[in-house]
Amino acid sequence: MNFSHHDNQLFPGSQTPSNPKVSICFITYKHEAYIRTSLDAILEQQVNFDYEIIIGEDHSPDGTADIVREYALKHPDKIKAYIRPENLGSKINYVHCFLDCKGEYIVHIEGDDYWTDPLKLQRQVDFLDQHPHASACFHNAEIIFEDGSDRAPQLINSADQKPWVGSADFLIEKETWFMATAAVMMRRKFAHALPEWFLHSKSGDIPLYVILAEQGPIGYLPEVMSVYRKNEGGISMTDHVYADAFIKNRIFMYASINAHTQYKYNYLIKPILQAYYLMRMDCHENKSSWSKKAFYFSRATLLNPPRTAKDWKAYLKTNLLSPKNLLAYLNFRSKLNQFFKR
Repeated sequence: MNFSHHDNQLFPGSQTPSNPKVSICFITYKHEAYIRTSLDAILEQQVNFDYEIIIGEDHSPDGTADIVREYALKHPDKIKAYIRPENLGSKINYVHCFLDCKGEYIVHIEGDDYWTDPLKLQRQVDFLDQHPHASACFHNAEIIFEDGSDRAPQLINSADQKPWVGSADFLIEKETWFMATAAVMMRRKFAHALPEWFLHSKSGDIPLYVILAEQGPIGYLPEVMSVYRKNEGGISMTDHVYADAFIKNRIFMYASINAHTQYKYNYLIKPILQAYYLMRMDCHENKSSWSKKAFYFSRATLLNPPRTAKDWKAYLKTNLLSPKNLLAYLNFRSKLNQFFKR
């Protein structure tokens, strides 16, 4: 993946360390209300090593870019900022900044999240230095809901979170998520050679963590050291989970993970792919098309067919022969009858 044509978007004056211990990959879009809190928490870190902050500002329509320029001018020894003249999209913006990171370890944070412990970086560096077999580590984090709901803040990881996780832990079911983005520190040598398919996956977290875990286990620190804002205004929540294009991309992502891991986890991934094909039956674009429903039902069934007659009956009743799908079938049959009566 070559992103050198984006290098001319670098804000001038940067004098970041040539050999930092840690690189902070900082992605931001429409974060005017939050970004100062996020950057201040980074700059207040108490560490005994050099670090750099690689910022990708993705042509926000608010004042985010002006704030990035302000901080880049104040902290040229730490901040290297790319101000995009046009919106690249979160994945390309992220990968370009990610590949520009020079540190032994990399941390990724988005501009609306923030760290709450000034020793966060030091704790994670010490952990990885002491556990050379680990590909990455993560800590507990708090979720703050700013999505219009009245949900109280909660911790992402429960008290029984395993101290070490591997690839299979991310594939137990679809959309398995227990590592806040801002809570993860990874070894650059295990993550910089990203496969081409990674760029085409809408989700970066799940495939990246599997890629890392294939190189070594991922360790857990129970301390709560960051906040994840769940809101509707930033990078996340930009795709509707029931849109056909989104579901199609998830199928691509899990199929690519399956191939990348040489089908070691096929027994876990097949039920996930089946679930997404069944979702394609019911998505908005396909809700009135019986032929598409039948096609995706067939794909789902071939991946993980029921084993007994009782299971078949329940499977058909829940999916292809459910009331909403029967209506599509009746419409399809009516159109077919009209065609043959011509």
